[in-house]
This record gives sequence, C-alpha cells and structure tokens, in this order.
Amino acid sequence: MSTDQSTGLITPTLTLPLSVNNSEGVHIGQVEVFKLFASIAANDDKGIIIDNVLPGDEIIIYDASGIASFRMTSMKAVKAAVGIANAVATKALLYATDGAALPFTKAWNSALDKIGDAVGDSKIKHSRRDPYGLDPGTDDYAKHEGGLIVCMPKARKAIYASDSYHLTGDTKNKGRKEKYYPKKAIENNVFYPCNVDGGRMSGVAQEAGAIHILAFDDKFSDNAGSYTVGMIVLRKDRPSGKSKDELIREIHSSPCSL
Repeated sequence: MSTDQSTGLITPTLTLPLSVNNSEGVHIGQVEVFKLFASIAANDDKGIIIDNVLPGDEIIIYDASGIASFRMTSMKAVKAAVGIANAVATKALLYATDGAALPFTKAWNSALDKIGDAVGDSKIKHSRRDPYGLDPGTDDYAKHEGGLIVCMPKARKAIYASDSYHLTGDTKNKGRKEKYYPKKAIENNVFYPCNVDGGRMSGVAQEAGAIHILAFDDKFSDNAGSYTVGMIVLRKDRPSGKSKDELIREIHSSPCSL
C-alpha cells in the first residue's frame, strides 16, 4: 500500500497487493477480495486512484454518502483519500480483530477530520448532489455534473464532465440508469454509481491498470463538500475457489465497517 506521512494507511493513490503477509511476516496467500474506504472531496479534480487492477476484477460500490455543492461556493483545497480497510487472502482475513483494525481506523478518522476541516462552514446549498447525482431537495438527478464517476482502467485517465460524458434521456426524473449512458462512457467502461433499478453500482475491468474515482464535474474550484464511499474489489483469480457471495460475506465480517 502507498503511504502518506500524515495518515500512514490512507492516501490518494493505492496500489493493490497481489499477496500479503500477516503481522508476524508469515505469508498468508494471494488476496482475493479487498474492502476499501474512500473520502472524495468535491473540489479535488484528481480524486482517488486504485492501481494494480487486473482484467476481470470487479469493483463494487456498496455504500456511499455525503452531499456536495457544484456551484457558487468554495472550500479549502483538500485531497481525496483511500485505504484498505480489510482483505481476504487465500488463507486468512486481515484485520480480523479489533486490535489489528485500530491502526487503519485511526488513520481513516484522521483523513475524515482533514476533509471535514476543509469543508468547514462552506454553504452546501447550491446545485446540491449526493454521490448518485440526486438533489435531495428536489429529487432531480443531474445529467451534467455532480455525484461520482468511476473510470475503469480502459479509460486510462480521470474523466471529466464534457459534453461527451453528459448523461442523456430522462436521467433527471429516472436516475442515472445505464440506458442513459452516453456512447463515450460505454466505450471507455465508465460508470456513474446510482442505486436505482437499472443503475449501476459495479464494473468489471476489461484490462489491467488503474481506476480513477472522482466527483463528476469539469470545474472544481467552486465546489464544496465530500463523499464517503465503501468499495469492494473482487479479484477474478481466486485460488481458494470461494464464490463471490462467500467472499463478500467474509469481507464484511471484520470490525472495520462502513
């Protein structure tokens, strides 16, 4: 995992290991699934980067919260943060006890405090969007900005809210359904997390590389707020033979929860 002097376990860029050792240095096998926590500031135009994703790996957004404003406001610049909350290797679950989870929990809380301090008293009231692009005051979904965008390795970059990536159709009333995705998003294996019927909360990597997750916008300087996201990365190659459902149940069993 990449390290950062201020938080130790939480950084803007995370490289997923292929295999791991336990706290005593004993090799416990190939990692088959990761649980990641991220906090993504709306004014960070780079967001988080999850590297060493392999073809066939699946990224799942299982939880997202927060509110951000995308117009007529400002916030102190602050970097997004991501870290590994726990992982299941072939032979063991990492961070399986409260004691082992404490270093990560401390680093995670420190990162949230920094982002919270940056948000401060910013007025989150203009063009508000939750992580799924919904304005909670009007129940309208934004087509052009707001919420999150997940750029899979095929995109090879962070995607911004240009005309080519604006959602189409009746997104405003029905949500960010896959049938409203623009052609460029489909071509580049991009998805806009949205928890409505027909929306997507996961994607499968078509090639090796890095995933970029950031606020969906093209101008970040007038944004404020942040999103907190819980993710699972499920490796395609799983020597244990465990099913997707088995591993997801196991990864959620540790005390690090979101």
